[in-house]
Amino acid sequence: MSTPGSSQALALPPGFKTIEEIRSLPNEQIVRKVAVSVIGFVKDFMPPIQSRGTDHKCTIELMDHSIQNESYGIQVTIFWPEEKMPQISGPGDVVLLRNVKAQMWSGAISLLARHTTEFHVLRASDIPGAPLTAPKARWQSFPPRKFQPPGLAETNYVIWAKSHANEMYLPSDHEFHERSVQAMKVKDKFSLLKDVKPERFYNILGQVIKVHDTMNVMSVYLSDYTANSDFYNNAWSGAGAASEGRDGDEYGYTKSRSKDTKDWPGPFGKLSIQLNLYDEHATFVREYVKVKQWVLLSNVQIKYGKMGGLLEGYLRGDRQRFDGKIQVRVMEKSEDPDGNDVRWKEGVRRSLEYWKKHEAQKEDILREDDGLGNKRKAEDEGSSKLNSKQRRKERRAEAEKKVAASEAKAAERMDLNDNVCCSFPDKTPVSLNEIAAPETIVRQGGPGCPSPFTVRKYRANVRIVNYAPERIEDFSVWRRESEYDMLSDYSGGENTDVEEDMRSYSSGKGFAKKIWEWRFWLQVEDASSNTNPKSPKKRLWLLVDNSSAQGLLGLDDDAANLRKDSDLLARLKEQLFKLWGDLEEQKSELLRLRSKKVHSPPPSSFELSTRSLPQKIGQQPDVDSDSENELPVSKPSKDCPEKSIGNDSEHGMLKPRNKAFTCCIQQYGVKAVEEDPAKADAGEGRRWQRVFALFGTNIK
Repeated sequence: MSTPGSSQALALPPGFKTIEEIRSLPNEQIVRKVAVSVIGFVKDFMPPIQSRGTDHKCTIELMDHSIQNESYGIQVTIFWPEEKMPQISGPGDVVLLRNVKAQMWSGAISLLARHTTEFHVLRASDIPGAPLTAPKARWQSFPPRKFQPPGLAETNYVIWAKSHANEMYLPSDHEFHERSVQAMKVKDKFSLLKDVKPERFYNILGQVIKVHDTMNVMSVYLSDYTANSDFYNNAWSGAGAASEGRDGDEYGYTKSRSKDTKDWPGPFGKLSIQLNLYDEHATFVREYVKVKQWVLLSNVQIKYGKMGGLLEGYLRGDRQRFDGKIQVRVMEKSEDPDGNDVRWKEGVRRSLEYWKKHEAQKEDILREDDGLGNKRKAEDEGSSKLNSKQRRKERRAEAEKKVAASEAKAAERMDLNDNVCCSFPDKTPVSLNEIAAPETIVRQGGPGCPSPFTVRKYRANVRIVNYAPERIEDFSVWRRESEYDMLSDYSGGENTDVEEDMRSYSSGKGFAKKIWEWRFWLQVEDASSNTNPKSPKKRLWLLVDNSSAQGLLGLDDDAANLRKDSDLLARLKEQLFKLWGDLEEQKSELLRLRSKKVHSPPPSSFELSTRSLPQKIGQQPDVDSDSENELPVSKPSKDCPEKSIGNDSEHGMLKPRNKAFTCCIQQYGVKAVEEDPAKADAGEGRRWQRVFALFGTNIK
């Protein structure tokens, strides 16, 4: 809990880590659930409640000086018998933990107590006011009488930390106890799939049967092996594959109307529901969930889908209520067999019984079909003629096969960069000319007019020819943390940072925290095979925002001040080299030549970065910065940087040696300031500005 940079801070006792150090553990240690030891102050406490197993569950949130400027601490979860649970009296109690597991839970690092975990509590009122010469503090150990209480070194460290506790945000006694009471008012929304009703929210647990990732939504097909008459009927075809339909019985053995054969692995019948996941939940499933795993999803909205009148589930990001929490949990076996969720055990048991029954009934059906034998075979062979619908389907499949083969040949011919991959491989790449061409709005009774922008997504083959800002160190920018970040439609304003500073300072919390984000532009050139080699190739500037950059770069760390974090800067450059080859080397040389031309000392990185992008992109100077060379994030106009970076003759000097690659591009519109009333098509003093942005692309 030592304060970084403080020469008078007392060092942690040997073997302990700060909360910040635990959050910074390498991924491989988190996956192994490495054991750590930590000392922290209690900020929040959820008293023990009965779990789904035989134990009770208790949750404690801890803070220390390594995260004194943050609003959230680290959670400690305990599954123990109620009589062994720790007793917390209020905020500021000190908890000392030894041998507790670090884990990734709901998208965040947390701690999980084991049966071998040492749990010691020193009440805030019992912490001595001055260092001791003998271990006399009134520590309480849990489970009782199992471990020796902490020694003199740990106690004196806690005494020192207590003297600096006012530097952290801890709730008042009233607020703390009010939260604890509210936490006990648990409303269990869990339901089996057979009991779900439309226009309600449920917690559901089931096995992932199939996953389908489209441009706009992640669809997960889930089953808990209970039947619902309002679910889709995935009927067994009798030949090892499944055909889909709505007719037939709920278990899928009565054949439905003839449908196209699909690769449905079962369970058959009306035992599975389609769940549509968005935002951070879709990202979590995409990265961490596999078919056949069991998952628990919280706060799923059940309603009738748009087609067919069948029940579907929807799980959207809801920061205002859940503060961005991932509401998808992959079920994992407990070290203690009795600690596994009873609902999960029951679901696995239903699964086993279902597949036993299915195999037995399948054998009976196949035996019956085999008895009909030759007559049915002769009938099938006699029906060789295809109807018009089947012929259209056959022609369409043949055409798609030719397109796929043509695209594969084009990719081989263009020698695409195999270090880069992107989403939606079933989408055909299009040219940048097609992407940039404005669409026409057709007005009833009048002439059409070009649309200012279109909300659309594409795939394209491109190569990078330029980037902005001109210094890689400026690829990360910062903004002030705001209490309004929870509002999805909040985008701040010109005075946002000053307002947040004043609001935070007046509340006694000091200046608002800085949040670093990735933000840069890439200029790409068309590399599609259908462009005319004699004509100039189309170029577009693509915005790469924070979330897209996280996916593109694939770095373990979030954005930070690249002028101070040399290790992150080096890893960033290494990743970008895979993307754009020697472009950075050429551009650095260009900057050197430019500074030489004017016969003046080279400008500072700050001057270069601020003049390299227009003010509208958000590089306004910080009037109160306490750190050198930092650029804040604006609340965007996302104007393209092409008019403000160098000049055409300089750009002609950039001839990077790199490979083309396939990427995903999205087009949308933002409101920009407009002084000409005739051009203000987005309200008074505003016009629509078209933006192209990179997304769904990843450097391996």
